[in-house]
Amino acid sequence: MTPRSLCHATSLYRMAGGRDLTSYLVPTDFDSDTDVRLDTVACRLVSGSLRSDRPKWAEHVTSLTGEPADLPGVHPFAVLLVPLDSWTYALTWGAGHLLLEDELVEQGFGLLFGIRRLNEERLGLVASAALDATARTTQTSYPGGSDLSGFRLEPYGELVTRMAGSADLSGLTYGKPYRIKVGDALWAPFARDPKALLDDLRAVGAVVDQPDEHSALRFVAQVRKLAPYDPALPELNQRLGEALGGDERHGPLGLAWPSEMVHEAEQATEFTLRTPVDTVVVDGPIELVDLTDHFAGIPSGDRMDVLRRARVTASADDAERSSTAVKWIAFETTVGHTRFCFLQGKWFKIGENYVDQIHEQVARLLTRRANLRFPTWVPTRQPDDEHQFCRQVAGQPGYLCLDKDFASTPLHPRFELCDVLGPDNELVHVKWLGRAQAASHLFIQAQVSADALRDEPEAMLQLVGKIRDLDPERVLAAPPDTVVLAAAGRAWRVDSLFTLSQIALLRLDRTLRGQRMTLKFADVPYVPKRKSRERAA
Repeated sequence: MTPRSLCHATSLYRMAGGRDLTSYLVPTDFDSDTDVRLDTVACRLVSGSLRSDRPKWAEHVTSLTGEPADLPGVHPFAVLLVPLDSWTYALTWGAGHLLLEDELVEQGFGLLFGIRRLNEERLGLVASAALDATARTTQTSYPGGSDLSGFRLEPYGELVTRMAGSADLSGLTYGKPYRIKVGDALWAPFARDPKALLDDLRAVGAVVDQPDEHSALRFVAQVRKLAPYDPALPELNQRLGEALGGDERHGPLGLAWPSEMVHEAEQATEFTLRTPVDTVVVDGPIELVDLTDHFAGIPSGDRMDVLRRARVTASADDAERSSTAVKWIAFETTVGHTRFCFLQGKWFKIGENYVDQIHEQVARLLTRRANLRFPTWVPTRQPDDEHQFCRQVAGQPGYLCLDKDFASTPLHPRFELCDVLGPDNELVHVKWLGRAQAASHLFIQAQVSADALRDEPEAMLQLVGKIRDLDPERVLAAPPDTVVLAAAGRAWRVDSLFTLSQIALLRLDRTLRGQRMTLKFADVPYVPKRKSRERAA
């Protein structure tokens, strides 16, 4: 057994090697900046204190009490940069992590170690984010540890960002199980002895390079966000730039809605695209062609720069809200055997085997067809287009329109139970799938409704009341057991859905099955939308 005093827990980061050691740190003043040696390896140690004369909240304290609150702060730090083999490792103490150049830090390095060494039956913390329009983030902790089932992780589209728990540290100086923390960094005990530390770093690298097929946590690495310095980015951005001009060779391009603007985008009657080159005003719902027609006139190599500097404004009545245009684009492409997805302004990497598994399962799921009838959807380009169509559907015997007839419960203050209720009390959610993220919004609407009906008695009572108001002779004897997603604009096919939308769909189906509900699909006959826009100076 190695005595605890021979090791000390700290944070370890990894970055691509081959650079001058000064490039790994943000420019700042160091109290000490020294070249040091660990055994035969030339390293760099910087240390000092980050100082602040007055915290931002001090003025609030003074305004409330009249008492001065000049409270200078000092945050000590140290960073040891160790070039080893093809990598540069950074050990940080105190506020040292703030000194590292974010763009050079390997994303998920600690997670790669954790996948291979964490005990999946004694996890203490898992933090994750959903890859869908909600951008939901979750952190679950078990002080005494839990197996994977306790964290309710989704098998699809769950971007795990941090984990903690008991881990096997055999091969390192510490050698015994220890509660580590992993994310971009690995927080674990490392040797105090210089030569032993180098052995520890090599051992960590060897663990990360091991196959992960025997790990119950391997799904964590299936979807990863690309680091800003990832070598694949130049080619990916070039492909996206070409797609922005209408080139479809490299993969599908779609129009998405920023997660923070879903409500405004749905209600908007006018959209404005402002770029350094021009301004485009779209009267009515914005379509992908409104952007691609504009970017086609910009040189391909300049399009990504223009996209990142442009903004899209959604206007409704007297209110408007804008966001950077890059968040309005979704794109997918395959390089080698890896699928890359662009969403909400970020690139994600998805293993090709994982993508194949998703496509196979979605293909089977889409065979579940609802036996429902729909009139042809003729788009009007008006804000209430969907509502008018739902009223048409409800003109048929046995159908009821509940679109825009909002329900309210303590957990869900404003939501739609469904757009249309079918003849056998199917909860039918209707959407025109002209945008990449329209499908994800449809899935979220169905999910919220099902959750409310399962968890909140008020939701069921309101559904019964709404049915009685529309048809006094109709009685809902039992909770609905079928959810139907009805789509126009494109058919329900695997090749018509973005991979991230398919991930969200599988997540929805899994949840509904857990609630004893069946998910089905319907293709709505439709007339294609026509482009209508005007260009303003």
